[in-house]
Amino acid sequence: MADYQRGTIYFGHCGEINTEALLKAAKNRTTELNLKKVIIASETGRSALKALDVFKGSGVEMIVVTHCPATTWGPKGDILIGLMRKEYSGTLEILRKNNVHVVQGTRPFAPPSRSLGWANPTPEAMIDKTLELFGAGTKIAVEVSVMATDAGEVTEGEAVISCGGTFKGLDTALVVRPTYAMNFLTKFEVVEIVAKPQCRVTKLPEHEFKGWKGNLEPYYQNQS
Repeated sequence: MADYQRGTIYFGHCGEINTEALLKAAKNRTTELNLKKVIIASETGRSALKALDVFKGSGVEMIVVTHCPATTWGPKGDILIGLMRKEYSGTLEILRKNNVHVVQGTRPFAPPSRSLGWANPTPEAMIDKTLELFGAGTKIAVEVSVMATDAGEVTEGEAVISCGGTFKGLDTALVVRPTYAMNFLTKFEVVEIVAKPQCRVTKLPEHEFKGWKGNLEPYYQNQS
């Protein structure tokens, strides 16, 4: 492979505030590299719908990887997550009508050993925390690309763009060659960093951290 130069966008804050800029950067990189697939991490469908708008008509196949039905904290109480739950059925229908592939599966960095607690140094927990040195968005972008590969939506070793974020929204895009979970440490490749925040959340909850920015009000619209 020949040497080349390509720019990386570094956001001043992490979080939802970067979603639209991140998606536009990801789309541009798919054009530059002639990539055929983009993976979007989306717990509530908001990032997925924004991605659908940005990538519409581009010819890029969109794969959305979502969380199992659960909740996360927020400034006004718990936020429902997981696109497969009834509260997000309308969003799921829109995505499927637009030929978006939606994947829900076991998170490779949050397997059954997660139930032992974060303090136990299981191999998956060490991978999880090591990737977070680059920011939560990097960890998620890597993880969802593995999930998409395990689900058969991406061929092992195929170059794709994978987008993740910190808490809510998107702030990180990577060009990766993902693998099945069982081959992660021997075959997975991060090819390029398209965009990422300059900071990472180091104190929970994320929405109270000074380096995180975003509008969480819309995330309560589907709450029961």
